[in-house]
Amino acid sequence: MHPEHARLRAELEALSPPPDRGPPANYLGQGSHPLLGVSVPEKRALARAWASARKGAPAAEVLPVVESLFAGETYDEKTLAPLILSQHRAARLAVRPQDVHRWLADLVGWAEVDHLCQGLFPAEQLLADWPAWRPMIARLAGDATISRRRAALVLLTAPVRRSPDPRLKDLAFANLEILQRERDILITKAVSWLLRSLVTHHPEAVAAWLQAYDAELPAIARREVRAKLDTGRKTSRAPA
Repeated sequence: MHPEHARLRAELEALSPPPDRGPPANYLGQGSHPLLGVSVPEKRALARAWASARKGAPAAEVLPVVESLFAGETYDEKTLAPLILSQHRAARLAVRPQDVHRWLADLVGWAEVDHLCQGLFPAEQLLADWPAWRPMIARLAGDATISRRRAALVLLTAPVRRSPDPRLKDLAFANLEILQRERDILITKAVSWLLRSLVTHHPEAVAAWLQAYDAELPAIARREVRAKLDTGRKTSRAPA
């Protein structure tokens, strides 16, 4: 354990609420790691303070701490790691696809995966090194571990929503082709999420996809994506 990881772990333990006031077990998002129960705002504040104190530090000083946190015992350590990356731009920009692939081996369930994969790496970062990012994300779609298969979809949700680049769109549809028939909620919800994100720049392509694969898509994806196409929202229900 990195010495700074040990210090951060002690701070997390100090922030941990009593067991009777902590979040329920399903807060782990189908994960299995021990839960200290530190709230997201508290973890975000801890990450911000730690990264701010190292604002001018090189990525090489920050990434070993992040690496150590991902290998930590608890959910809270594992989800603090990407929050630190989000607060330290130099470290986040230094992350390589092989780092993400390696870190995913220590993550279980949607909550841990999404902390790392949802929006942390923007379209610009992926496209700047596309020959490296593309094969890694494509490989995740065929991984034997369901958490990594979810990552193959979630890594693309923010990039395709923010960028119309056809390379992102093509990889998204390729991964959807592989994963759309799965019925575990970790995948079905991510299929819906990615298709809805694609609506921003590619509504015609999503509508055609929905028509072509209607019988194979999870029911939740058909319902939510149709609503997004028709109303711009996840559901067709009018806002209160």
